[in-house]
Amino acid sequence: MSDAALEKKDLSTVPDAKATANSKNKFAIAGFILSWLVFAAILTMVPTSQSLTAGGRAALAVMGWATVIWLSNGLPLAVSGLMIPVLLSLTGASQKMPEAFSGFTNNVTFLILGCFILAAIMQTTGLDRRIALGIVSKVKPTVGGVLKGLIGAHLVTAVLVPATNARGAVFLPIIQGLNSLFEKTGEGARARKVFTMVGIGFASLASGVILLHSHMSNVIVAQTINQAVKEDVITWGTWAWMNWPLLGILVIMYYWVNWVMKSKNIEVPGGMTEVQRQRDELGKMTTTEWIVLICFGVAILLWATEQIHGYKMALVALLAVMVLFIPGFTNLNWKKVQSNTIFGTWLLLCGSLSLVTAFEKTGVDKWIASHLVGLAPAWGWIGVSIFICVIVQISRLGIVSNVAAVTLLAPIIAAMAPMLGLNTVAFTMMVLNVDSYAFVLPISVTACLIAYGTEEFTFAEFVKVGAPFTLMVILYMVFVMLPWYAVTGYPIWAPM
Repeated sequence: MSDAALEKKDLSTVPDAKATANSKNKFAIAGFILSWLVFAAILTMVPTSQSLTAGGRAALAVMGWATVIWLSNGLPLAVSGLMIPVLLSLTGASQKMPEAFSGFTNNVTFLILGCFILAAIMQTTGLDRRIALGIVSKVKPTVGGVLKGLIGAHLVTAVLVPATNARGAVFLPIIQGLNSLFEKTGEGARARKVFTMVGIGFASLASGVILLHSHMSNVIVAQTINQAVKEDVITWGTWAWMNWPLLGILVIMYYWVNWVMKSKNIEVPGGMTEVQRQRDELGKMTTTEWIVLICFGVAILLWATEQIHGYKMALVALLAVMVLFIPGFTNLNWKKVQSNTIFGTWLLLCGSLSLVTAFEKTGVDKWIASHLVGLAPAWGWIGVSIFICVIVQISRLGIVSNVAAVTLLAPIIAAMAPMLGLNTVAFTMMVLNVDSYAFVLPISVTACLIAYGTEEFTFAEFVKVGAPFTLMVILYMVFVMLPWYAVTGYPIWAPM
C-alpha cells in the first residue's frame, strides 16, 4: 500500500487526526495567501532611500514572503527554498540568475549535499543505529548512565549524520524501545520524559553545533561571517577549534535535566535487555559497513587538514560518495540511498544562503540592523550580548525550522556587530549559536517537536526544563564562549 493510501486510511479511521490535518491545511492556505499580500505590500508601500535601495526593498519583500511561509507552512520547505532565488531574480533583488542562485553553487552547499548522501548511506546500511546502540549498550543500567550513553552516541552520530532531524529519526526507535521498559507512572514516567526530551530533542541539537557539517545552521552562520568580513576566516577546522568548549553545555544539560526530573538513579527494569535486543537484531558488521565507515573517516580527516592539502571539503565529500558506488566495491543500492537522502532540506539550505547573499549585496541587512541598534542598551559588551540573545530567542519562538530562523537573523546580526562596536566574528557566532539551543518551547525546533509528538511529556513540562536551560546556554555563551573566542583571536570588544 502506498504512503498516500495509508495516510488516507489512517485519517478516515481517526476523526481527530483528520480534523487536525484539515485545520493545518486551512492554516497553510491562509498563510500562503498572506505571504503574497506581505510581499506585495513591502514592494509597493515601503519607500526607498539612500540606505534602502530598490534592490534592498525587493530582498526585504522576499524575506517577508519567506517568513510568513515558514511560520504558516504555506509551502513545503523545499519548495520555499527553490522559490527564494526565483523571487530574488524576478524582483531585481539579484541582477543576474547566477547571482540569485548563488546558494546553489556554493562550496559548502555541495559539502552538505555530499554529507546528506553519506548519511543516507549510513541509514541504508543501518550503521548509524549500530553505532548509537553500541555506545548506549556499554553504560550502567540507570537513567543517568543511559543518558550519558545517549549523549555520547549523539556526539558520534553528529559527525556521521549531518542533520538534526535525521539524528532525531535515528534515535526515535531506540528511545521508544527504552521507554517500553518503564511504567507510565511514578519513576517510570520520569525516566520516559527524560529519555524522550534529551534523546530525541535536546541532544540532537546540542551535539550538532560543535562541527561545521553537523548542523545546517552552522553552514549559514559560517557563510554569513565570511561574507561580512570579506574573507574565508571560518573553515571546518576553525569552526571546530572555536566551538569545542560547547561540550560543556552537554554536561550542564545532563545534570540539569536529571536534577529537575529527579531521575539520575532510577534503575532500568531488566537492565539493558531492550538495547541489547535491538543491537542483536542488526547482526555482525558487513564488509560494506566497514568500507562506509573507513571512507567517512578518511573524509573527516581530509576536512580537518584542508589548509595542508588544499582540497575543498565539497570535493572530498563528493569523491567519497563516488568511491562507495564503484561497481563491485560495495553492495549499495542507489535507489534506496536516494530515498533516504533529505534533498528537501538541502534545497531549503541553498535557498536560505541565496537570501543571505542578497541581503549582504543589497545592503538591506545594514538597513535593518541600523534600526535595531538603537534598541540595544548601553550596558557594555556583556549586557548587550545577553540582551540581544534574549531578544533573538523571543523573536524566533514561532519559527519551527532552525535553518529558517538563522537565515532571517544571520545577516542582520552580522551587520549589527560593527554598529555596536563589537567583533563581527565573535558576536555573530555567539548570538546565532544560541539559536541552536532554542528549547524555550517544544515547537521551537523540529527535533523537539518530534519528541513532543510522542506524548511522553506535556507542554508545561518541556517549558519547565527547556526555558531555564536556554537561559543557562545564553550565560554560558557570554561568560565562557566569548572569552574563549578572544583566546582564538576574536575578542568581542575589538571591532574588525
